[in-house]
Amino acid sequence: MVATRPITIDEFARMPLEGSWELIDGAPVEVSPSSGRSGWISGNLFRALANYAHSTKIGWVFPPETGFVLFPDRQIVRSPDGAFVVRDRLMGPPDSFVPLAPDLAVEVLSPSDRMTDALGKVGMYLDAGVRLVWLVDPSINTVTIYRPGAAPATLGEGDTLDGGEVLPDFRLPLAEIFA
Repeated sequence: MVATRPITIDEFARMPLEGSWELIDGAPVEVSPSSGRSGWISGNLFRALANYAHSTKIGWVFPPETGFVLFPDRQIVRSPDGAFVVRDRLMGPPDSFVPLAPDLAVEVLSPSDRMTDALGKVGMYLDAGVRLVWLVDPSINTVTIYRPGAAPATLGEGDTLDGGEVLPDFRLPLAEIFA
């Protein structure tokens, strides 16, 4: 789809698009579907996050097709492969795109993804105020953790992923994600 002019988030929400799309600075961009393994890994993470959120009641977990309005003053809607929002910031899932950046954004690389594009997304999430980003690379079974103002940290299959301040007491062995 080629837009002749930038469109607004409201116009984007009303467009009859098939497949997965994001809005980047007013331009609709089609997003490739995940590979089977990447989707399965994303599902493992979603299940663990959903179980955690359900038991703690501290927030909302969203699957990949959920759109987030990352900036109040830019026409951007992104759909991370998984996301979490603290309940204090969002009283309930809205009927529209989520009107704020998540507290946690998860991106799971597919074989067709370019690392430069993935890192661009990570940077955008951090610029939007996301407090924690997990970039999962199934090709080497790692998760790289990004936080504002901190150096990235990469975990391997023998390590345990934790949620830091965003998801207190959340622990997940990486072996369970990639098993």
